Amino acid sequence: MNLAYAAEQETRAISARLTSAHEALRAAGRYGGGLVPFGYRKAPHPSGVGWCLTLDPETIAVVRAIVDDVHSGLSLVAIARKLEAADIPVPRDRHAQLQGRPMGGRRHGRDFERFRWTAGSLSKILRTPALMGHRVHRGQTVRDAEGSPVLIGPPLLTAEEFQALRDILNARSNGTHPKRRETSLLIGVAHCTGCSGRMHFAPRKAYAYGDYACRASARGTTCPAPAAIRASWLDDYTVSRYHEALATDGEVTREQLLRDGVRVTVAKGRSGGGPDRLVGPDTSRLTFTIVGSLPGQLRP
Repeated sequence: MNLAYAAEQETRAISARLTSAHEALRAAGRYGGGLVPFGYRKAPHPSGVGWCLTLDPETIAVVRAIVDDVHSGLSLVAIARKLEAADIPVPRDRHAQLQGRPMGGRRHGRDFERFRWTAGSLSKILRTPALMGHRVHRGQTVRDAEGSPVLIGPPLLTAEEFQALRDILNARSNGTHPKRRETSLLIGVAHCTGCSGRMHFAPRKAYAYGDYACRASARGTTCPAPAAIRASWLDDYTVSRYHEALATDGEVTREQLLRDGVRVTVAKGRSGGGPDRLVGPDTSRLTFTIVGSLPGQLRP
């Protein structure tokens, strides 16, 4: 017990020393390790002790081109595809290059030769105050005793340019959204026929309902035929087929559907159409299966 208590005290002391050391590095505007902000690379600190950041000549032009594309009205998804087509490494892969390590790695249980650009990764890059050369901690600018930003490197964007960029991104994300459900019924159950990927609940601006939609672009991939369907329609269809298949009644939960191996696939719908398209789902593009059954058939 005495040894365990001594070990616990030593662990706390080490943690306190590390926390204090990182606070000192942040206050001094020194680079303390970790992923280098995109557009920068580490360099010796002017004081001769430790490291700071300097502009990365190979990626500053990329950052500025991304900013220009945002100002021109291009969506983050389109910009991500543009970067993928140009074979430009994502921040994590660029950091690996600068460290002399191979790109790619393991993420969410899968191995990748290199990681892909997504709208989410672009949003993080464009919203970080590090673009102004600020030292950032937990997404916020570190400030000195006078309240001025602590600089860790030369600015890529001026304060005015950074604010204008944030204004554009914020304007795009604003809108009236329906209340998100805590857990959508068919998450992990509904899949896109085009890429076999999971469909996710997506709220619609200015509408009281949302859709299940293919999110291949959020995964950094391209779906040849991305599907989408009104969420309430697909929920009702699935519950009805589930009751029919198992001869049951009552409420159906997501846990039940996953436990029983239910899988619903949605094919891409046609463009255009008349008022009949507002009546309900086109079931010809839907399939309902349960583990042990054939596509479109019910399990015995």
